[in-house]
Amino acid sequence: MADQPRLPLRPVIDHSVEALIVTASNREAWDRVQRWPTWPGGAMVLSGPEGSGKTHMGDAWAARAAATRLPATASAQEALTAFTDSNGRLLIDDVDRGLDDEAIFLLLDLVKVQGGAVLLTSRAAPAHWPFRSPDLASRCLALPLSHLAEPDEALLQGVLRRLCRARFIELSDDVARYLGRHMERSFSAARRVADALDEDLVRGARPVSKAVARKALEKAGYGRGALEDEEAGEIT
Repeated sequence: MADQPRLPLRPVIDHSVEALIVTASNREAWDRVQRWPTWPGGAMVLSGPEGSGKTHMGDAWAARAAATRLPATASAQEALTAFTDSNGRLLIDDVDRGLDDEAIFLLLDLVKVQGGAVLLTSRAAPAHWPFRSPDLASRCLALPLSHLAEPDEALLQGVLRRLCRARFIELSDDVARYLGRHMERSFSAARRVADALDEDLVRGARPVSKAVARKALEKAGYGRGALEDEEAGEIT
């Protein structure tokens, strides 16, 4: 019987507080998020590139603060109901993909007067959000903002492990360091390398060898530097 092609499975990422990776590059943002009772006006913006962990950080905060997730496109009535039911603690993700001006304006007024906490996450800073109301734009531009930059070496290796674990692939410390040294230091690069590993491995394969790692780097466009290091005897 011919081998059946392996069906792609959607990676499941653990967004628990325990799985959140905190290093020097994102510690300041996480510290500010955790100090939610002191946010000026009760609201804060967390921004960062695709895959930077802002949704994970938002979910981790929501778990700790007992906050409810609300779609950015929710109506004003839906926002009012959610605010009341959640004691004023709301997480609104991907605001830059589309928002309801009336609802966001209402929430900012409510949290300022009644207390609570509203965390808004976005790939872009508020200056690039799709506002219709100039007044709301001014309000959001004045909100405290924490931006998640591209990862440092420690965070990049942690993200690689997390992405691979979601694909049932295990990375040793040695291979994670090897991959991290020979790829672009960005979250998008980490996803490309994890996808390349997933294409070449049977799920659950342990551990990933240097040969498989190098092949994944080549597929993701980062193979030349790794090969040169091996030829120079720098990689064992």
